[in-house]
Amino acid sequence: MSKIRFQIVPPLDRSEEPVFITGSIPALGNWQPESGLRLEWKPPYHAGGIEAETGGHFEYKINRGSWETEAVDACGDVPANYAHGVWLDATLRHTAADWKDRYQGRLTREVVPSRVLAGSRELLVWLPHSYATDAGRRFPLIVLHDGANVFDPLTSPFSGVDWAADEWVNLLSREGVLPEAIVVGVCHPEGFSEENETLRDFDLSPELGGAAYAQFLTTELVTHLDTHYRTLAAPSARVLGGASLGGLMSFYVAIHHPGVFGKFACLSTAFEDVSQRVPDQSGQLRAVEAERALPAETRIYFDYGTRGLDECYEPYHRDLGALLRGKGWRDGREFSIVRVEGGSHDELSWRLRFGDALRFLTQ
Repeated sequence: MSKIRFQIVPPLDRSEEPVFITGSIPALGNWQPESGLRLEWKPPYHAGGIEAETGGHFEYKINRGSWETEAVDACGDVPANYAHGVWLDATLRHTAADWKDRYQGRLTREVVPSRVLAGSRELLVWLPHSYATDAGRRFPLIVLHDGANVFDPLTSPFSGVDWAADEWVNLLSREGVLPEAIVVGVCHPEGFSEENETLRDFDLSPELGGAAYAQFLTTELVTHLDTHYRTLAAPSARVLGGASLGGLMSFYVAIHHPGVFGKFACLSTAFEDVSQRVPDQSGQLRAVEAERALPAETRIYFDYGTRGLDECYEPYHRDLGALLRGKGWRDGREFSIVRVEGGSHDELSWRLRFGDALRFLTQ
């Protein structure tokens, strides 16, 4: 017999509710949801295990105790059965994008050509429920880098965990914290640049191709979205966000392209850039130092964790805070810098922290 462990990251809404694994073997209920394996809530996972016959095979699904509450994918569709061949002890990890009985909104894809980038970028565009039911309404806009990580755990390349940006908008809008919004994830090309950096890093690094990518965002992309979707076409209604180099690019746009986006979410901001510069040589910190005045009517959320790569970021953010205060910005008004105890440099941590960024930016 082999020991099989399950770890399920649940949707954000009522994440503590029971989660079940229902499958094709007796230990998983023989496809009877009420007899499946009930997992234990051990934040941020629902976890539990079974023993299965080595050399065997089983299929399974995730639900909340019935087929009406089955997990769905990022588009709201019921996925095919998961399958596992049993040979060794194993841990099976999944992120439930949403539940069949709660899924709202609509996720679409499109490709936008860019003269600035001499190419194109794929967009993932999520439209809230009211976009279809209230044809006269216009919506704020949230644009996030690393689009493959924003909505869909199946496309998130490193951990199988997404930011749950659509879930955060649904949850916070129900709480009255922010209005429903259109959320756009900008995807980056695969492969490597001539500098031997990934093309994703080439897009997001101000030391590489970031200047062109920032121009694409602030001219071509915003114009396209305002033309093709019912957006509120004002800086105060636009958020730009990302993590690591995505946080750095968001900050770069805030300083070098003022008046397009008014709010910025910069998680685990990689102020060292690809050249790994120390704080007193960081290009973007020095750019802030050189500015006579910072853009008015701007609001920026910064954070960093205390584990892994993030634990190296405190000196950069300490210098950042001093520079912003020196230019007249006030803590808790124009900016916030949050030290996240236990936070790390990965999608699961950013997923849990993104809601705090939205709360600050819209308060």
